[in-house]
Amino acid sequence: MEEKLRSKEAQNWLKCMIATYTIRDVMADLANDEFQAFYNHIPNDLDAKHGIGKEKTCTTCSDPSKRCRLCSAICIFIYDNHRFKKGNLKGPPWRNTDSTKWCTDAWELAKCYMPETGYKDKPNADTTDFNGIIGALYNCTWMQNCFADDLSQDTNICKMVIHTLPSNKACINNNLK
Repeated sequence: MEEKLRSKEAQNWLKCMIATYTIRDVMADLANDEFQAFYNHIPNDLDAKHGIGKEKTCTTCSDPSKRCRLCSAICIFIYDNHRFKKGNLKGPPWRNTDSTKWCTDAWELAKCYMPETGYKDKPNADTTDFNGIIGALYNCTWMQNCFADDLSQDTNICKMVIHTLPSNKACINNNLK
């Protein structure tokens, strides 16, 4: 086994793995910061559009059919900022998130933009894998401000990273604002 690890092929695989983890860590930091900004923006938006006070919070609405005015407005805000909500596309995977934490935990909002399974029990960016992080950044249209590429186009940095990681580390750095 030790001899296999000394081969050029094994060394290249190890470099790829290290690059993947490095990119994931950078993307996790970006997602953490940007979803905190998204979270901080919501009260201002809801106050301006719906007259819901910035200081208002809720930690009890868990039944989607019986949400208070605040949680209903947050739900609509999450949905409105999802990239894939038109036509046959479903929008947010609601089962990933705990709506009782929408007013207290920015990462619960991020989980509304991740792939459908495997993220409900991820409490933060550090415990979330690359697929969840890139999915959250890509699927939330509010995150467009983090990227020079237009993420609504068929060819964009997020899709490129998903399909060619880790060879696009420099590309990621060049396309982040």
